[in-house]
Amino acid sequence: MLADDHNLARQGFRAYLETNEDEFLVMGEASNGVELLTLIAEEEPDVVLLDLEMPHMNGIETLGVLSRDYPQVKVIILSSHYNEFLMAELMIAGASGYLPKNCFGDELFETIRRVHEEGYFFNGSVSRQVVSTLISERKIQYLISENILSKREIEVLQQVCNEKQAKEIASILNISESTVEYHKRNLYHKTQSESIVGLVKYAIRTGIASTEPGN
Repeated sequence: MLADDHNLARQGFRAYLETNEDEFLVMGEASNGVELLTLIAEEEPDVVLLDLEMPHMNGIETLGVLSRDYPQVKVIILSSHYNEFLMAELMIAGASGYLPKNCFGDELFETIRRVHEEGYFFNGSVSRQVVSTLISERKIQYLISENILSKREIEVLQQVCNEKQAKEIASILNISESTVEYHKRNLYHKTQSESIVGLVKYAIRTGIASTEPGN
């Protein structure tokens, strides 16, 4: 689906996508976030191309609702603006990709393919390391906000993934060994794990293992 308040821009993206109709199907168009959310409530697309600057409900606001209510829908932000702070904000908010409005057709196709297949793609404008860190941060913030794990439990789990023993974890986090063991027991229960291996698998699956504070 496409969301852009400029008719010409929206129609241009649609026309180009339809030149490759064997691979891409445009399910609908919206001129603002409210219209887009109405469309998505009726039929969910795999990918949304979302303009940042729209009336009634802008791209950032719409992205927040999509991330919360439709996390399986991948969102590629369209904008004529670019800076690293904006990219960080967009990724933490839930964006899966970014495209400048003056991009070439091949860029458009590649970004949609990569986002659909891999979950996110930022075409070299942001380093893979930064992307990976921010995607992990987004997952961790979700775990905290949903009360799945506490911030301290996540810190303990990260140190477990770094092969630290309870005494070392206690020293790194400036807590007692008994407190470390308390958090580990909670982690076993909350992640339904029966061993350190289970905890590490959970950390890898959720992205927690890819950030390593204290190293």
